[in-house]
Amino acid sequence: MAAKQTMVRRYAAALYNVAVQQGDVREVSKRLTYIRDVLKAVPVFGQLLLTHRVSSADKLSILKKVLGDSVSELEIDIISHLLEDGHFILFNAVVKRFEYLVESDSNMVQIQLTTAHKISEEEVQTFSDRIEAQLSKSVSMHRELDPSLIGGVKLRVGNTLIDSSISGRLQKLRDTLVQV
Repeated sequence: MAAKQTMVRRYAAALYNVAVQQGDVREVSKRLTYIRDVLKAVPVFGQLLLTHRVSSADKLSILKKVLGDSVSELEIDIISHLLEDGHFILFNAVVKRFEYLVESDSNMVQIQLTTAHKISEEEVQTFSDRIEAQLSKSVSMHRELDPSLIGGVKLRVGNTLIDSSISGRLQKLRDTLVQV
């Protein structure tokens, strides 16, 4: 386990250092998140990249065709290294570590805003402004819809989850009633 963590840290640190040198840290972070979202949305694509039946060159060719101009050579290079070294399974962990490095070394924090229904840009901006004021950091807001929340919101700020959704409150009430 420690060996995998060491590899993840090395890949993420190398990626982060190159992104800093290029002055492109935020954009690299956005593109990595995009790739991670594509892999999550299309599990077969991720399985293709993990299989040993297809050569790394063919995988990269397919990856470039699928992602097109949505990614830069830097993201292709890190994926290429992961594929060639047989460590593509570590991709999500590398992205997560990269995001940690971005947040640690910059004045930016990643926020995941999950709502039951689509909310207006003004409401998103209000959330963003309030969080920026509280943390004294700039905010990169990622939005997600989850109808199972019924209403309210969930905010994930780093490792902290703030759940003010109706489903979360109902779950807490149920847990309290079960304990009694």
